[in-house]
Amino acid sequence: MTAPPPLDVPDDWPRPAPSELQYARRVVIEALSDDTTRPTTARLGKYYDPGWRGAGTTFLELPPVDPFSVTAADLHALTVLNAPVDALITRRLLVDPAIRSDIEQALEGLPVDVDLAAADRATFEAMEALAQAVHAGCCDPWVAKPNPWVTSAKLCARKRSGLFPVRDRVVCEGLRLYGTPARRYGTRRVDWQVFAFLMSDPDIVQRLEQLIKEVRTLHDMVCDAVPLRVLDVALWTWLSRH
Repeated sequence: MTAPPPLDVPDDWPRPAPSELQYARRVVIEALSDDTTRPTTARLGKYYDPGWRGAGTTFLELPPVDPFSVTAADLHALTVLNAPVDALITRRLLVDPAIRSDIEQALEGLPVDVDLAAADRATFEAMEALAQAVHAGCCDPWVAKPNPWVTSAKLCARKRSGLFPVRDRVVCEGLRLYGTPARRYGTRRVDWQVFAFLMSDPDIVQRLEQLIKEVRTLHDMVCDAVPLRVLDVALWTWLSRH
């Protein structure tokens, strides 16, 4: 497979190595396959079953869905993905005027109809602005070195599901983006580039679109319509063995 063209990201951003991109692709291809003992369509059918315990479409569709502000529904949506939101962080995100202003300004600068495969330098910079504002709002000022990277990543994914992958320890470790000597602490900037590479792969996108249809037809379940979100679910259920 030929090397992909470099992404248009800010010059000072770290870049994933070609070997890291190819490793992530191999994991994704396996995670999207039905030729395993845990077929993807079966895993997704279980996850999206509203009578089961999976988050299903609730994470993205729990109303009200406001693309330009953080609401109580957003925080409730985080809890269905087991992202902790305590009383202090709730007040910071919903009441603190400075935090809310920073987040809302960042949301205004990030279009709702852009997906990660089409992201350019301006898009990545706008993503970083939102990620920084959300991360700051999720930080507990009483903790010496707060790093609520999972909660903030999931909140960004709720607000712009076509751009932000649902980053957590299971998926990042499974893709070797976290916890390895090269990526001991990980970085969202590298993660976004890896997922942009994956979402630019025609085979992966075609398979995700096929899975969305199959979950609806074979399992009679309503599935998320956002391919990046379905990739998140397929990876998490594969790597966590759910």
